[in-house]
Amino acid sequence: MVELVATLVVYLVGMHVKMNQSLKQQLPSDINYLLILGSTLKTNEMTQTLRSRLEKGAELLKKHPHLKVVVTGGKGSEFLLAEAQLMQKVFIEEYGIDSERIILEDQAHNTFENLLLSKPLLPDEKIAIITNDFHSIRTSFLAKRIGIKHIMIGARSPSHKRYKWELREHLAIVKSWLFDRESL
Repeated sequence: MVELVATLVVYLVGMHVKMNQSLKQQLPSDINYLLILGSTLKTNEMTQTLRSRLEKGAELLKKHPHLKVVVTGGKGSEFLLAEAQLMQKVFIEEYGIDSERIILEDQAHNTFENLLLSKPLLPDEKIAIITNDFHSIRTSFLAKRIGIKHIMIGARSPSHKRYKWELREHLAIVKSWLFDRESL
């Protein structure tokens, strides 16, 4: 029993450290595209999780005017904007990003679909994927699985939600490993 607990603790600490590495990633000069993953909306208001992704993206887009960005995420309900549409609106209205630099993918309903449906919109070169720190390991695993050359740039999660989402993510990694495959 002690060995099992010790193994679990080592796994959880190791994964936490690995997730935090995405927060330190700098944008290499050869990257021309960002991919920013959506996050489930319950209203037409920006969530803290999604806001942190957009803040990181806006920071990079302003610093590197050659970058284009694909925003991805569909609708959770017929009464809501698609996540990608809300992200585009916020980029233009709040951050002053030129609409010509923003490409929409507004059909995806989960992380795997975000990546799979965005792939045709991206060049066949290395890109930077922006998502929250807790979400970086699974996102990177799925991007590799479908053949997207990438680096991960983490957006800091709201501290009061980080550990809850990180624990949930361990189950999502197992689910993605078993079921998320290119059979759409």
